[in-house]
Amino acid sequence: LRAPQPGDMLNGLQQCCCTDAKDRNNLTFAQPLATAENMGLVRIGGDQSGAHPALPSSQPSAPWSGLVNSGGAEEAKQVEKSRLQGLVTTFAKQAVRGCPCKYINEGSNVAVATQYRIDKNLETFGIANPTRPADLEVSCPISCIEDIYSLFEDGDSSFPAEVVKAVRPEHRDLLLMVVYRHDGQMFRFCFLEETRDSRDVFLECLRILCIYAQSVPNA
Repeated sequence: LRAPQPGDMLNGLQQCCCTDAKDRNNLTFAQPLATAENMGLVRIGGDQSGAHPALPSSQPSAPWSGLVNSGGAEEAKQVEKSRLQGLVTTFAKQAVRGCPCKYINEGSNVAVATQYRIDKNLETFGIANPTRPADLEVSCPISCIEDIYSLFEDGDSSFPAEVVKAVRPEHRDLLLMVVYRHDGQMFRFCFLEETRDSRDVFLECLRILCIYAQSVPNA
């Protein structure tokens, strides 16, 4: 596995990847995906309402690399490129409308049903307030996300102990944590995806969108 190279994947993102007029009004792709040279993570600004200082960094499972298989015939590369284009397009359409999840408030350590959303310009990721769905409980610029942890991939030690304890054992594989930086400090928020399949799609697509967001000038 290797980092994306120019022309590898999602070159179609410089144009809207939706298929009908309504969706074209909902999503905006302004720039091509990042190249290997501009994948450095941008330090963050954003709304940290409801977020908590992040844990000391452990070693995650290289979440920002390995998005496209290395080697292989040109045909195989095109197949993978098409797969990623379709995956991200479908995910982005759903996320703009809202995807079901359970937000875990670290004050109460209770998982509450809500939605996570991405704005139509694919710039901000947030989780809706469970009692006021029009408002965001937590949010941050996608370009400013430092890491996305999965308990399934990264283990219990990467997460707040009280959050892990609050999640039923059969749901722990669905636990995710977004870590971002604001004014020189790290913040985090945790939530549960709906299924293992939706967890895997979220991880793959958010990692791609983070790279894409950082390729936009002034991200």
